[in-house]
Amino acid sequence: MTEHYYWWWNGVKRLSRAEIRKMKENMQKTPLVQEKSNKYHRLEEEKAENLLNSIVNETDNISNDNVNIKESEEKKLWLIDKIKKYLFW
Repeated sequence: MTEHYYWWWNGVKRLSRAEIRKMKENMQKTPLVQEKSNKYHRLEEEKAENLLNSIVNETDNISNDNVNIKESEEKKLWLIDKIKKYLFW
């Protein structure tokens, strides 16, 4: 039986064949885990973008409504001023 060692800082640890086999199996799973992680992060990024876009659209709609209200108020004031000038030169 051959023994494998690895050094970690100042200590040395013996690795058995079973531990090495388990480490190899875990390393083979790494691409699958990475792919799932990328998919999850991509979905989260899309959700965040959609949320930000909806917030921006809502604020644009609110600001447009405020502008329309202000314009209508200005038109009303302008009409009232025009009537006052006509009546009270």
